[in-house]
Parts: sequence; C-alpha cells; structure tokens
Amino acid sequence: MLFSKGTVRMKLIAGAILMCVASAAGAVTLVAGGATLPAVGYTGSATFPSALTPITTMAAGSLFGQYIASTSGVSVSYCPTGSGGGKKILAGNDASNFQVNATCGAANPPNTTGFGPATSVVQADFAGSDAPFSLTEYNNYKTGHSGNLPTQLPSIAGAVGIVFKKSGVNTLTLTEDQICGIFSGQITDWSAISSQSGAINIAFRSDNSGTSFSFLNHLSKVCPSVAAHPATSFKTLQGYGTGAASYFSSYASSFGGSGNAGVIAVVAGTASGAPADGSIGYAEVANGVVGGVKMASVTNTSGTTINPLTGFGPTAVTVSVTFDKAIADNPDPTTGRPILVSLPDTGTCVGLVDPESYANPSSGYPIIAITNLLGNEHGNGSNLAAARGLLGSPYNTNATFRNSVTKIGRATTGYAWLNAGLTQAKVDSCLID
Repeated sequence: MLFSKGTVRMKLIAGAILMCVASAAGAVTLVAGGATLPAVGYTGSATFPSALTPITTMAAGSLFGQYIASTSGVSVSYCPTGSGGGKKILAGNDASNFQVNATCGAANPPNTTGFGPATSVVQADFAGSDAPFSLTEYNNYKTGHSGNLPTQLPSIAGAVGIVFKKSGVNTLTLTEDQICGIFSGQITDWSAISSQSGAINIAFRSDNSGTSFSFLNHLSKVCPSVAAHPATSFKTLQGYGTGAASYFSSYASSFGGSGNAGVIAVVAGTASGAPADGSIGYAEVANGVVGGVKMASVTNTSGTTINPLTGFGPTAVTVSVTFDKAIADNPDPTTGRPILVSLPDTGTCVGLVDPESYANPSSGYPIIAITNLLGNEHGNGSNLAAARGLLGSPYNTNATFRNSVTKIGRATTGYAWLNAGLTQAKVDSCLID
C-alpha cells in the first residue's frame, strides 16, 4: 500500500498523540500529607507549607524520592499538615474543616484544610502520623468511608531533639530531671542549666501533633521517676499543645509553632512575635538540622549521655506490631500514660507499636517517635499499585534501594529503619482494591 508524504506525516502525528495520551493515562500522582516529623526522611524537605502549596519534588536520597526513581510513572504530592490534620483529611468525615481537595496548610479550623492536590481526587491516597489512630479517629474514618477501613503500618523511627538557642551557649547537656523541670515550668531561667542567665522561653507545638504525642509519651513515663514533677502535667496526647494552652500560659514565657518547622522557627527567633533568643523546644532532629538550630545532648536514665545527631540512626529500632488496637481517646488520668483499647473490628490492617515499648528505651537516645503510614483498604482504583509500592517502601531491604536512601538510617539524619517484621506482601494484602 502506498501513502503520500502528507498521509505519513498525519499518521506519525496521530501516533505521537496516542503515545502522549497513553503516557498521561499511565501517570499516577499519589496525594497525601500529615506528619511533619518524618517529612525530611520521606521527601527531603522540611519546609512547612507557608506558601500553601504541598511538597511535590521528592529529593534524591529521600524515601519517596528513591521509590519514585525506581518506579516508572509515579509522583507524590505531600502536604505537611501535622499528624492530626493528616488523619482528619484521610478520614473524610468533616468536610467543612478537613477536605482532601482544600488548600494545603496547617490544621486551622474554621478554615478548611486539605492536601492541596493539583487535580481534585475522591480520597487521599495515604497520610503520615506519628500518633497512632485513637478510637474516635478510627470510627471517624469509618463514618467518612462507608464500607471501607483504614490501614496503618509503622514505617520509620525518628529522634525528638531538644532544640535551643541562647547567646553564649554553644553546647548543652541536659539530664532527664532538667528536661522534666524545663517543660513542667519549674526551671524557668537559663542559669539553672547553663553558664548564662535569662528567662527560658518554651517553644511548643500549637497544632495536633504526633511529635507532641511522642515527646509527652517520654515525659509522662520518665518524669515521675526522676523528680517530684506532677505526672498529670504530661499527658500523652497529640493535641497536647492545643489542649494545654492554659498550662503553658502559666510559664514565665512560652510560644507555640505549627509543625516541626514552626517550632524550629520559634527557637530560631524567626517566627513572627517570637523571642529573638532564649528558647528551648522539641522537634525531630532532621528538621532541626535543616533549620540550623542547636540540639542538646541528653543523659538518659541509665547515665549515658547521647547526642541525637551522632547517637541515633545507623542502628535499626526493633519493634513489635500489634493489630486491631487503637489509643484510647484519653490517657490514664493519674499517670498521663496512653491506654490501648480494642477496635470494634477484627482482622484489620490497623497496626501500631505500643507507646509503652518506646517511652524510655533501655539504651541509646531516649526520646523517640515511631511514625506510621496510613492508607485505604478500598477505593485505591488506578493508584492501587503505586500506593502499595510506596507504603511498602520502608520494608524494601534490597541493598541497592536501601543504600540509595541516604536520609534514613545514617548518623546525622535523625531517622532509623525499623525491624518490624513487615513486608511488601503484607502491604499488598492490606490495600485490597
């Protein structure tokens, strides 16, 4: 059969268009958000979305970046709302305040908070949270997703650092007793912990924070045993910063920030209205490194002094995952400790690491978080394979893959891999369709 040059040209153009359409149809963007604590390890960025745009460029060496590099046609959009906001957006039961397609930003009702996808989606593909599902949060998801259940699997561990800025103080070593005293408001002047003097300003999370959950998990466990600090001052709640605003206001000086980056900005003195100097707060180590603030070494209850920059990361954290459990909505009223309760359903893919097991490790750096990746059993549609692959990436032990993820599992990263007994096959069985 003979064709004219024009006919051939038209067929080539038509073929190119079909290839482009096919390529576009095969492209997948996973829409997600939530925890700020693991953001540097996940995405390579600690930038809080002050510009109200999600993180869409996954840096080389980050977990998501390496997953994308090894998987054709997948991209990720991650909005670091904080753990509480991420779970509410994933739940989808409160559209007036939390809706996946709304603008990316800090959880700040009555303004609607979302993950800010470039194109509207039916549901979020996944969320990150350092605080496991509470019973109410689990039920909220069921309300927002008729016939669907969430998934929750631990992903990586992060060190929560004591970050500070004080003129004349370049290094700082704190005992557990001093940390308890500072954050209970009993130590109020720098002269009690350093060679300098001046009021201590407490920088805390003002949003529903999984980092707060992890930090308070440690303090509520350790403080009653190291000094006469009121145990009920430290309640293991992700909403501690918001719920205890009146408590913090009794301090000589305190200032809240949203997200890990928000606390870093308070400590650095760059947040609007924050003191220029003299702040101490808590934030994940990698966020502190990016933010350029100093980090205290901590003498644990065994008497060993460890700096989280050098003493956390290379050694994987061994954990046990329990399924079909959630955190009770309120901690023990006497001790402030979290309580595990059974879910109304059995055979779920909602797994958690009991906070009691990492509240005060017997060795190593003592203040750590176990962060989780949350997803959907159903409704993943054409994103199913990509969602499975990304949520399974923390358990990819292939040497080439692991060696390429340079922002987790190494000194100065602030993140460690988990030995959790989880596999890609487990993830595949959890995300059904």
